[in-house]
Amino acid sequence: MSSHTRIYPYQRQTGNTITATGLSIDLLFLMAVFFLSRATLLAELYPFGSSIIIAIGSRRQRILWPVVLAVMLSTWFTNPNSVYSRLLVFLILGLAYTFYPSWRQRSSLIQATLVPMAIILIRGIDLTLGQPSFYSWVEIVFESIMSWGLSLAFLEVSDSKRQEERLLGSGLFFLGVLLGLQGFKIAGFSLQGLVSRYILLLASLTGGPGIGAAVGTALGFIPSLSQMATPSLAGLMAFSGLIAGSLKSLGKPGVIGGYLLSHLVLANYFLGPNNVLLVLKESVIVVLSLLITPPSLTNYLSEFLSQTTKQQLETTDSSKQEKLSEVLKSLARHLKYSGYNESPQTVIRQVARIVCNGCPAAKVCWQLEGEQMLTTLQELLNSSQGKLTSNDIPEWLSSRCTRCRELLAALTTQANKFKVQSVEDGLNSWLANTFEILGSMVTQESSRVEQNKDNRKKPSLKVSVGIAAVPRHQADITGDAFSIAPIAPDKHLLVLGDGMGVGRKAANESGTAIEMLQDLLDAGFSPEFALRTVNMILLLRSSQESYTTLDIALLNCFTGTAYFYKLGACPSFIHRNGSINILRSHSLPVGILEDLQLEPLREELQDGDLLVMVSDGILEAHRDINEKEKWLAKALQRVGEARPQEIADRLLKQASALVSGKPLDDMTVVVARVEKVG
Repeated sequence: MSSHTRIYPYQRQTGNTITATGLSIDLLFLMAVFFLSRATLLAELYPFGSSIIIAIGSRRQRILWPVVLAVMLSTWFTNPNSVYSRLLVFLILGLAYTFYPSWRQRSSLIQATLVPMAIILIRGIDLTLGQPSFYSWVEIVFESIMSWGLSLAFLEVSDSKRQEERLLGSGLFFLGVLLGLQGFKIAGFSLQGLVSRYILLLASLTGGPGIGAAVGTALGFIPSLSQMATPSLAGLMAFSGLIAGSLKSLGKPGVIGGYLLSHLVLANYFLGPNNVLLVLKESVIVVLSLLITPPSLTNYLSEFLSQTTKQQLETTDSSKQEKLSEVLKSLARHLKYSGYNESPQTVIRQVARIVCNGCPAAKVCWQLEGEQMLTTLQELLNSSQGKLTSNDIPEWLSSRCTRCRELLAALTTQANKFKVQSVEDGLNSWLANTFEILGSMVTQESSRVEQNKDNRKKPSLKVSVGIAAVPRHQADITGDAFSIAPIAPDKHLLVLGDGMGVGRKAANESGTAIEMLQDLLDAGFSPEFALRTVNMILLLRSSQESYTTLDIALLNCFTGTAYFYKLGACPSFIHRNGSINILRSHSLPVGILEDLQLEPLREELQDGDLLVMVSDGILEAHRDINEKEKWLAKALQRVGEARPQEIADRLLKQASALVSGKPLDDMTVVVARVEKVG
């Protein structure tokens, strides 16, 4: 009971605090809207009021009518020309979003177009009934165009996630607010001048000399936007922002010192002796305001401004990645055909002259999709040792090309100019594929990282593993090797290898193969390419015969899908609800032949499944060749709900008993149980 009395009042207090905070923000926003709506351009145009109604009506329906009332009150007290027609425009815009809520689902362009339509219609009728003049019509047209542009900008920026666009939208909003402060004074000081100088100091403190100078220039031109005046203040503000921002590293004292120094030096020159004292008094007030500014605000602004620079650096890095990708793919293309007696580009140009000359689609094929066309024809040329058929042409090309027969005939005819010179083409092809895959991975890496960051979903399955192993009789080390490791947020790797021979040499062979395989999978390569790479490395590293069997299981812990690659490996066993499923494959081990045949097996694993992988020493423990798999399947049916490690130990013990404790080969058992998370 006492604990409840402590918890509930605290929750209510938090809710009230949040509500009060939200209400305070709304009131500050409405105050800003009030000043924004009285902002004028060239002393006669008022485009901000209608544009802010459109933006709020589309994005924040909750405060639509408070904003409409704030805009109408501001316009009433400002008392511009045709005040009643302006108030009617604001009212119609508010009613449009109230009675037609589906309007908010339209595109930004269509919603923004509502503003000039309302202004021209309402104010045009008012002008026609009053005293029409050409100048008044020009004023209406210009105000409607500016209102349309501001409405479109506010709508687009409100949905944007790019920092520079959000910065632009905030700048337009505060520009209007500063323009609306024109003429307001507090104790004889210009409110517009005080706010402008405070923003300048804040920008210099958070953004440095570049931001300070840019903001100072913009702020210096603001008075000349609303009235016909020379923008003499722009030079002083820009110089002050530059000097103050240059001393950003010294913190607030440095920024304040630089700002005051620049004003003392140049205020008399830019503003004249009559205004110097007033400006210096305003500067003192602004300096005091900066001193009491909380660090949290300056830290937030610094982070906000730095994100734009960070995005630009990321764009540069992306450009470098694209160039690196192009270089790698170019190396792949040239390396793939480096063993031929004539350049593939030469042969393909000859084919293009014969076949594509005069074809209507030639411009699309060779100018718009030249890279893809070149790569496709090179691949066809490489495979054209016999006669090419229509099935060899990709669908995207065959559906467009009206001269497929001529293309196939020309490629077959020219193939005799493109013959292999050396026996190293297998190595060249592998290296070329490596460069090609690396080029694709470079451009995909950033998006893959972002997807991993955004992936908040937890895996639905977990894997618990048990391992038991024993070397052959009178051997000090087993030649089998194994690895169990996660290789991605959604994948789990189980691999068992058996090197050629026994002892340390076999252990080195199998361990090296598994280590390379795991590193390649960790780097993001596909299992097929990783296995071909391991196979090529084993072929190249030694002139003597050297091979390793690999039994691989790749488990997706999100979907339950598992892929099995069995290269010279023993069958694997899946125990599910008392039944045994045996997985077999007849591929050769890695390190024997250059052309590696891969036939992955796919299985959908379920909660409670037991996966068992064994080396050949386990199966060959039974002397009867017909019982090699049966005895292990029967043993698995008796394991019950034991832990994977207990099952692995039990199976190894039974296999050892079959050979009287003297294994003729290394024995390894890997047992994995798949279970639901939670």
